[in-house]
Amino acid sequence: MGGSMIGSWLGHLGALIAVLVILWSCLKTVQLKARTDNLQILLQLVSFYARYWFVWLLLWANVQLLYDNQIIYWLLIALSLLYIYMSWVEPNRLRVSRFSINLTASATYQPATDISLAASSSKYITPQAAKIAVLSDIHIGIFSNPRQLARLVKCLNRLDVDAVLILGDWLYQATTLDAHLSPFKTLNKPCYTVLSDADTQQVVNDAQNSEPASNMQLMNILPTFGIQLLPEQGLRIAGINIIGIHNGSTMDLPRVIEQQRSAGQPLVIATHDIKQLEANPRTLSDANNDTLVIAGQTHGGQVNIPILTPLMVRALTGNKLAAGLRRPDTAKQSDNHPKAFNEDDKPSKRYQVWVNTGIGMTGLPFRFNCPPTIDVLTIQVQTADA
Repeated sequence: MGGSMIGSWLGHLGALIAVLVILWSCLKTVQLKARTDNLQILLQLVSFYARYWFVWLLLWANVQLLYDNQIIYWLLIALSLLYIYMSWVEPNRLRVSRFSINLTASATYQPATDISLAASSSKYITPQAAKIAVLSDIHIGIFSNPRQLARLVKCLNRLDVDAVLILGDWLYQATTLDAHLSPFKTLNKPCYTVLSDADTQQVVNDAQNSEPASNMQLMNILPTFGIQLLPEQGLRIAGINIIGIHNGSTMDLPRVIEQQRSAGQPLVIATHDIKQLEANPRTLSDANNDTLVIAGQTHGGQVNIPILTPLMVRALTGNKLAAGLRRPDTAKQSDNHPKAFNEDDKPSKRYQVWVNTGIGMTGLPFRFNCPPTIDVLTIQVQTADA
């Protein structure tokens, strides 16, 4: 009798939570004032807030096991734990990874004397190495909250790096930024960003302005929070030239690469989406192992299943690399030749690529085996005769 009453009470509680999840999702959808895709946004929000219902399901299945040990309840427990982990736990497991990447420069390479742009750094960093915190795809919006950004900035402040580099895709169904971006005002390191196609088209409410709030482009709002656009003409960080490619624009990139090669200087190219640079084979045809391209966009697939996820990322986004480092191809011709060919007689990609797994989420609010990650890249320069 007692078990029946508890089961009935829990059943009513589950129905109430389900109704509240749907109503809250509808309210949030209306608040967004989206012109299109309202149904899609509603379904995404339902899947996001459904984690509260799965907490109830976990409790309900455990109670049922006390009275009836059936395999279905064990399966419901496993399903609930998986959903809670993918939608709640892992998206908040901010991870810091560290990796060293070597770039080759000519024997005449002369590093700059400005050691670091980080005014607060007290450690000496040799001119041949730059330490950069790389992150991408923050996606402020329906799946994020200000506490996550505050925790992100606190983590960045603890890192011993020369600068922070954010690789675009700032928003996802967002209209206001002030509460989310305000923690960046406390960042104790220089912060630079490149913009994606979506970023350059975003118009948001700037809550810092007087009422009524005016619509401003994202690129005009970010500098008010201390986030500078990475110049397309480049800047030096610890002696290494880093240029920003915004909105996939590659018009002058071949000329810049040729200038760097002529000067014997290594080059780092920051962009949001690597496939935009590689769409035209001529864009990076002169890039060699003195060039590193840093990109985001893939999210690492968000749900990382070995073998399957890289195939899905390639099919859905066109990117051949889901995350991590892609080293230069092995060429038939001399390694010093920028237009060598690989074993399939296709132009070799003689440059290195690093892809960040991102911070936020799009589509469905899940991450599995792919936590939000800050990559601390130590970029070292070695001369050709080293």
